[in-house]
Amino acid sequence: MALDCIEVFDSLALDALKKYGMEKTCQTRLLQISENITYLVENKDTLAREAVLRISRPGYHTIEELRDEIIWLKEIKNYTPIIVADPVKGRDGSYVQIISSWLTNSTYACVMYEFLAGSAPDENDEQEVVKQFTDLGATTAYLHRQAKMWNNAGNLNRFTWNYETMIGDNAKWGSWKEAADLTLDAKRLLERTSEVIKKRLDAYGITRERFGLIHADLRLANLLIEDDQIKVIDFDDCGFGWFLHDLASAVSFVETKPITPDLIASWLEGYSKVERLTQEDLAEIDTFVMQRRLQLLAWITSHFDSDPVKELSLGFTEGTAMLAERYLTKFA
Repeated sequence: MALDCIEVFDSLALDALKKYGMEKTCQTRLLQISENITYLVENKDTLAREAVLRISRPGYHTIEELRDEIIWLKEIKNYTPIIVADPVKGRDGSYVQIISSWLTNSTYACVMYEFLAGSAPDENDEQEVVKQFTDLGATTAYLHRQAKMWNNAGNLNRFTWNYETMIGDNAKWGSWKEAADLTLDAKRLLERTSEVIKKRLDAYGITRERFGLIHADLRLANLLIEDDQIKVIDFDDCGFGWFLHDLASAVSFVETKPITPDLIASWLEGYSKVERLTQEDLAEIDTFVMQRRLQLLAWITSHFDSDPVKELSLGFTEGTAMLAERYLTKFA
């Protein structure tokens, strides 16, 4: 199925509204197409924003994985100060609904969450975003503390984000080596970088204090700010990974900007108010940022037909090579 088949998606969204008993009072408006198809659910008469509908593309998540995402969200909401969206039950009392498309002869799983007010941080407002990163660090630390303390965390059916599934031979978002503008010299550079990353992460290990349940995509686009409060959205990629991957995700797509060291310093300041980081943790921040950058290069390569991705891709491979040179100078 082509990702630009809007007719299919709109049909699915209408069928989904019926599953939640909202087809008479609400309408949908497409927000974005990525790993999922995301719609804003609005009141037909007032245009009040009531919910967000997320339709999973076939094969990306199992029903069990979607259910367990919701289980974790409920734990976060009940036992942390973090603001997250409440899931919405369908007519049958289930959070996960199954819809079908006669246009593609396929079935899709969907979930719906309450609409949260707020706007994403503006990376161009440097003074404000640095301040917000302090709050983001503290928010992330509360998330990690809950995951470490929750006895059921290890039983969830969710992705595992490790070297192999991020930038290795079994990467879930494809191979960064397939980037269209990757020169032979750049490929060799990034291969050496990848080898160093693997070596350092093997030594760093996956102890309970370093590896556990994480959001895995805590970048600016998945945060909402309202009255100095940070709200965390889009747990679609949550799973098991290194806790410091959430820091690397926070600087996604801005790794090469001059402000990034200040963002990281502010994040660490906020995080350390809640959870402790060791010198061994701090020594690998660059490793996690570099691994995330390679993961994003693979994601851009496998999603290049999307208009937002085309914009993000401008200079991305070149910037990745620059970061890799800097990384190897420090660690190789």
